[in-house]
Amino acid sequence: MRDFLDDKPLKLRRGREAAPASARPILLTLVLCVLVGLLLALGSQGWLDPAQAGLQAVLAPPAQWLTGVRDDAAGWLGGPLGDTALRTRVAELERENSRLAEELIRREQAQVENVFLRQQLAIQRERPWRMLGAEVAVRTPDAGRRTLLITRGTRDGLQPGMAVIGQNPGGPAGLVGIIETVSPRTAEVLLLTDIGSQISGRVLNDGRAAVGLVQGQWQRGSRLRLTQIERDMPLAQAAPVVTAGLTAALDLPLAMEFVPANIPIGTIASVETVEQYQQAELRPFVDPDQVHYVWVILSQDD
Repeated sequence: MRDFLDDKPLKLRRGREAAPASARPILLTLVLCVLVGLLLALGSQGWLDPAQAGLQAVLAPPAQWLTGVRDDAAGWLGGPLGDTALRTRVAELERENSRLAEELIRREQAQVENVFLRQQLAIQRERPWRMLGAEVAVRTPDAGRRTLLITRGTRDGLQPGMAVIGQNPGGPAGLVGIIETVSPRTAEVLLLTDIGSQISGRVLNDGRAAVGLVQGQWQRGSRLRLTQIERDMPLAQAAPVVTAGLTAALDLPLAMEFVPANIPIGTIASVETVEQYQQAELRPFVDPDQVHYVWVILSQDD
């Protein structure tokens, strides 16, 4: 039997031959292309819209939940640290800005005060006056009276009858008016140009001096007038006129006993003769409508 088998070799059944391995990727690519083309065609016709809507409805809640978790985590991790630091920095910058603004205001105030103090010292070097500076707060709204309100009062030692002086740029310090009424913190000044203002004045010319009465003439179309000057007194234009310090002795209806002598008033602009006297129009050294800071003469050194 063995010999017989050896002589008759066994023939095995041949199976199907497998496709070459190199053809599989090509087939897979063709199938995918066909599927993509089919999906594009279906999508262009709108047949896939229901499926897309359904898929979005299914996936939207999980996507929103994940987005919320991410945002919460980012806020929890970065919010407390980032927002706190930002708020702290903003608060620091606001405090610094406020400090700088206050410092700027203080410097501006100090600069203005220094200007007025330098003016006061210059006046006091030439005049034996003890003075107190004051800001002009309000000017009279009444056209019938010429007054202004200053920010000093009885608490600062002010009394009715004290002289108030001012200074325009480029000119000498001159009389502005007389304190008329006083409250604890403010005082009303009757301006030298008001028609109710009357004060003794001395005109100086060629080594001679004459005493007259200086009256306000603002409501009559001019500012000041010097009257009751003897006819034999020569009056020249631009001759200076100062206070005579005799107002209290003239018994005028105003408290002016504190007005010292030799406060500049103005200069003569024109002269005319009326009966046995001369009178002159005066141009004041200081325009009361232009001053914003004045000095009150509290007393004078002997």
